[in-house]
Amino acid sequence: MLKSQLIELINKNLLNRHVKELSAYERLTGEEEAERAVDYIVENLQQHYIPYDRYQFDGYFSDPIHGEVFVTAPMKLAIRAKTRSFGANLPQGVKGKLLYDFFSEKSSGIRGPIERYENMKNKIIISWNYYEDYVKKIESAGAIGLIHIWPSKEKALHEETVGTIWGTPTMENVDQLTKIPVVGIKHEDGVNLLEWIKEEHSVEVVLKTEMRNSVKKTSLPVATIQGELEEYILVSGHYDSWHKGATDNATANSLMLELARLFSTQQCKRSIKIAWWPGHSNGRYAGSSWYCDQFWEEINEKCVAHINIDFPGTKGNVQVVPRSTAMESEEFLTDIIRDYTKKEPSRLDYLPRGADQSFWGTNIPIHLMLKYEPLDQEKRYQTPGGNWWWHTEEDLVDKVDSDLLVRDTGMHIELVNHLVNVPILPINLLRFLAKSKEIMNELDNHSDKAFDFTKIHQTFEKVSIKVEELLGMEGTDITSYNKLLKSIGGKLNRLKFSYSSKYDYDNTYPFHPYPGLAKVKDVYQSNSTQEEFLFISTHFVRQRNRIVNEIKEVIVEIERYLE
Repeated sequence: MLKSQLIELINKNLLNRHVKELSAYERLTGEEEAERAVDYIVENLQQHYIPYDRYQFDGYFSDPIHGEVFVTAPMKLAIRAKTRSFGANLPQGVKGKLLYDFFSEKSSGIRGPIERYENMKNKIIISWNYYEDYVKKIESAGAIGLIHIWPSKEKALHEETVGTIWGTPTMENVDQLTKIPVVGIKHEDGVNLLEWIKEEHSVEVVLKTEMRNSVKKTSLPVATIQGELEEYILVSGHYDSWHKGATDNATANSLMLELARLFSTQQCKRSIKIAWWPGHSNGRYAGSSWYCDQFWEEINEKCVAHINIDFPGTKGNVQVVPRSTAMESEEFLTDIIRDYTKKEPSRLDYLPRGADQSFWGTNIPIHLMLKYEPLDQEKRYQTPGGNWWWHTEEDLVDKVDSDLLVRDTGMHIELVNHLVNVPILPINLLRFLAKSKEIMNELDNHSDKAFDFTKIHQTFEKVSIKVEELLGMEGTDITSYNKLLKSIGGKLNRLKFSYSSKYDYDNTYPFHPYPGLAKVKDVYQSNSTQEEFLFISTHFVRQRNRIVNEIKEVIVEIERYLE
């Protein structure tokens, strides 16, 4: 079988060489060493006669230079900090009293009693929360800065971002950029500051941030492996990094080069495009969103799956968690993971808001991403992969596990091989709709009765009935049936994973499935101001109209096919 042939041809030495070469560079988007990494990727594609394009574009990037917290009262003390990408540039500093948001101890959300935000004006907030919606919330409350305490106790300081805009800003949303300085500090330093606040009641600090926000030209390489059909799957991962980023994301870049090398020797039913994104870290997914903008029509018509790859082959990350939209057949992912890890996945997750998931507006029915984690008993660090070196200068080659990288390469070979050769796309619409109904019931049961979900429930029932009728038709005309699956699968994904126009992008706020409706969860008239409840209610009605109308369009499309 093609699968076994390709698995046996994985070149561990070549994978290691790619990781070593790529992680020799400081790959900050738009800088010289990042372009040298692209040179390396392109040279390897050329060596194996793999067709590629090296696109170049201008993007808006935010490079953190320096961050500092200086305590001026009741004692004088400098605390090491890192400024957050897309925070305000204030090298001269801002001076103010610290206010602890103790509500952030219990929840990473922005809700809480009205008094949570009423005393923040002209204060520097110290908090366990730094998510983008929270930063904008305290900014609107009049806060003049934010100090984020890292939740786990590692000594390393992590790079992060508070950019609220997905991709390059436009004139319509540029005013949404963060306007206050934001820094991160270590857990130990944060706890000490909280103790001083508790003891002294008044702690004064100067918060300094230095940013370089600018337009820079950058490269985006895309390899194309032609199949029998123009229809293709997209495999992607970012090549830029904070510092040298061996596990984030040189290992993925190495894996992608090996995929390109192996599949370039095979004849597959569908084509494959492999894209190395810039602008993931300091551009808020500027590369993938630019690519989607430029090739929207092609992606909408021809791309049937997107597989994103992030920090595979990381030392200690022996567990693999499947992440998707729940559109595909569940066994498709779990069987592959079981084969390679010899155990059942501990859970199935939805895709996160991040990881260059820039393609919700196009009709891609299958979106996949594997997550790699330590064993549960070894999870000590609150980072996406559970590793203390994530987004730090210490993410070097010694953090790579070559055997795990071979394992993860094998899993992706199987994913890609199946998707490019399977006659009928592995889509389970009934599973997707059942999961969606569960989400709607959860939102309905945990929100004010004024948020009326009746029409939504009725519409999901109607489309479920039509899908059951459709299932008996899958063997009639495979080409037209796949085309229908792509169209309605992509539309249903868009409703579940975005709330804005299919030609634009949602903000970068924390994600919940059906984000336009999820805003009402735990919202009641009793815990909201009159104005806030009105605004949320208005948003809900508009999103309800969107969901109901677009699912009706899906029903019409199925009925037309059944005729």
